[in-house]
Amino acid sequence: MDFKFVAINLEYLAEIKDWKYDGFIKKIYVDPYFENTDENNIELRGPGGCIGFVALTQNKLAGLFEYYFRGEIIEIGLALNPAFVGKGYGKDFVEQGIAFGIEYFAYQEEYIKLNVNINNKAARRVYKKAGFKEYDREDDSIEMRKYI
Repeated sequence: MDFKFVAINLEYLAEIKDWKYDGFIKKIYVDPYFENTDENNIELRGPGGCIGFVALTQNKLAGLFEYYFRGEIIEIGLALNPAFVGKGYGKDFVEQGIAFGIEYFAYQEEYIKLNVNINNKAARRVYKKAGFKEYDREDDSIEMRKYI
């Protein structure tokens, strides 16, 4: 499946805020976007100051992809629309979101990382399929890296 990534806006955020999941994650945390909106809604910043984009497919909201800069390294956060979960789109979504971020930010470092809860087995499987490898564990979190 092909995804098109576009800047996040308040309308997309309102829809994402209502997403509900049956699995490990129950809800997506988007409140900081609403709290950190400038008066012209030009620059929305999410949790931790991330820059968010939505993924569209066939004009439907398919996912959320967030890019955090930790020094020079990009850390990603992502969520697939619950209507798309379990249908085999996860690997494509992750890979295309990474490719978009590399191009958009002219990223030239050697890897991209993410953190996932140790109990989120479904997400960990998807990340491994997309080329991520476990790098470090701390309490209930696993840092994974994908070398590019």
